[in-house]
Amino acid sequence: MLMIPIRNDKLNSLAEYHYHNIEQHLKRPRINKFDAINNWFMTNGLRLSLHDVVVAPYELLVRVKDSYYQTSYPSEVNYLKNLYNDYFSKSGQYINDEYNAVILVEKLGLKVCPYCNRSFINNVNLEQRGLRRTSQLDHFFSKGIYPFLALSFYNLVPSCPSCNHLKHNKSIDISPYDENIEHDELIKFDYDIKSVDYLHNEKDIEVKVRFKDEIKRNVKELGLESQYLIHSDIVYELIKKMQIYNESHFAEIMRNFPKLFKDEHEMKRVVFGNYLSIEDIHKRPLAKLTKDIYEKIYNTEST
Repeated sequence: MLMIPIRNDKLNSLAEYHYHNIEQHLKRPRINKFDAINNWFMTNGLRLSLHDVVVAPYELLVRVKDSYYQTSYPSEVNYLKNLYNDYFSKSGQYINDEYNAVILVEKLGLKVCPYCNRSFINNVNLEQRGLRRTSQLDHFFSKGIYPFLALSFYNLVPSCPSCNHLKHNKSIDISPYDENIEHDELIKFDYDIKSVDYLHNEKDIEVKVRFKDEIKRNVKELGLESQYLIHSDIVYELIKKMQIYNESHFAEIMRNFPKLFKDEHEMKRVVFGNYLSIEDIHKRPLAKLTKDIYEKIYNTEST
């Protein structure tokens, strides 16, 4: 499943920073594995450097995955997977200068799982334990099958433990780093009404997930349809709010409280309890659901 793309104007610079720390670790005298690993990449597959593979954008990463795949790998390649497991991902361990998965997630600034848009994944600062992450890093392409991608920046997707557990080593179709996809159009939330008395019983509202074929495997492997069935109460409340508020009410609120809201978007966010624009759905859980249901009701009432 993919709800929201990962977009950040600093992604490329973060990828370079990520690579720098990996390179520094591998060049340590007691490690001394940089040349062997870099040489393997330069003499196999696409003949790329380690740098090229670590910072490769998603489109290139797909080609790298296919080009370098083998049934078994030399120890220097498997070291990348071990480096991820033993230093980068493990709590309290670092690959270089206090850089690890916690710092990566912090620098990405993601608040919500991009796979499901249901769970917060922000880091937390615990007394006496320091910064800890509530997220896990999913390898979009499994590090067990493709150990040479274990530390590739655009293969690391911060996600909630639930999505990471459900996906595990399974393949899905759409990456949140894929810039060639119109993510908002791949999935739309809708609802069915099962009774004329639906305004008085939330059980008469059934959440529906409409999705395109190209994201079918994401939806299946992450159980999206069943996950969202429990959110009929959210849809029920949105329907009721839309019965109360219309455009004239919104205009009246803005007139009555001219200094309270910076614009109409903020006012509607307060009224409906979530973000309603595609640019902001990464900021709060269930924002995609809220946005889609709001648009459905608004468009229905406007016709």
